[in-house]
Amino acid sequence: MLKRKIGVGLNGSDANTYGETSAKKRNVLVTSVLTVTLVLLLVGSATVAVAASAPGNDPGASTFEAHCATCHAPDGSGNTAVGKSMKIPDLHSAEVQKLSDAQLAEVISNGKNSMPPFKGSLNPDQIHDLVIHMRQWGQNK
Repeated sequence: MLKRKIGVGLNGSDANTYGETSAKKRNVLVTSVLTVTLVLLLVGSATVAVAASAPGNDPGASTFEAHCATCHAPDGSGNTAVGKSMKIPDLHSAEVQKLSDAQLAEVISNGKNSMPPFKGSLNPDQIHDLVIHMRQWGQNK
């Protein structure tokens, strides 16, 4: 049972009827706020991780659209004015799909024939994502 404590040497604003000081209340409040924030961060990061691993989520698709589709077409067919004029191969083709992941990454990084290098504008993760994106076309034949 809690005993009512009379504030000896304390004024009424320094302690409540049970002897808790403002500092204790503040510590409880700060701890509560930090706990809620941590829970929200954990839930948020778990949601992002689930979304990133969801089927159909392809980080290489947006990179391809931004850096490659002008020449290779959004579907990788090479069926664009630039692609036709430069005789760009269909990325679905056996010729392209037979290349290893390392070889595809090399072509993306350093370019080949009329294709410019992208190692200066794409990081290794983006290049890896492009390779994975291109592999999906080989599986959808």
